[in-house]
Amino acid sequence: MEAEQFTVRLVGVEEDLAIASLVVEGFLDKFRPVFGRRMDRSVKVMEKWIRLEHASGGVTSLVIEGYAPGEIAGSVGVRTADSREDVLARGLWRTLTRNLGLPRALWATTLLSYPRYSSTSSEAYIERLVVSPDFRRQGMARRLLLAAEDLARDSGKASVGLHVSGNNLAALRLYEGEGYEEVSRQRSLLTGYFLNIKDWLYLQKRL
Repeated sequence: MEAEQFTVRLVGVEEDLAIASLVVEGFLDKFRPVFGRRMDRSVKVMEKWIRLEHASGGVTSLVIEGYAPGEIAGSVGVRTADSREDVLARGLWRTLTRNLGLPRALWATTLLSYPRYSSTSSEAYIERLVVSPDFRRQGMARRLLLAAEDLARDSGKASVGLHVSGNNLAALRLYEGEGYEEVSRQRSLLTGYFLNIKDWLYLQKRL
């Protein structure tokens, strides 16, 4: 089935948990080193993170439905405005310490601080683009990406940016095929060792 036959829409109320589960499932190799023995808490923490992003403003989530009504096959977050970073940071820190304890929360915060990004008023930022393994290779990631770009245009943005790990070749092919170009890259020995991500590439597309 082609992706055009699936519905892309704004996230509904009470769907943060479904998105969080998708994100953890899609980036499992990155979540394991962060959460360690507390992997059972990862979805709960991610759900709170997404809820805080929505509540603090600036980030809008889109989802693409699967075969059954209400079945979420993929999602993407789009930052189109400034958010209350103080609210987001405090809320996430409380969630991490409550679920992981202080030492692991400090470790998680350190790893999750990459890649670093400074927003600009003329640009939208795409984050956590993910498709369930059961729905991959059907064009859903591309469909979500195009919908995110439409949202950025509707918000009056001149460009859209995103980060991708240098070893994520499938994602790189998708972005480059849609006109994204590398602007800069960050290198981290820490994430290179623990997450197997040495380089974070910042890509940008003019709208």
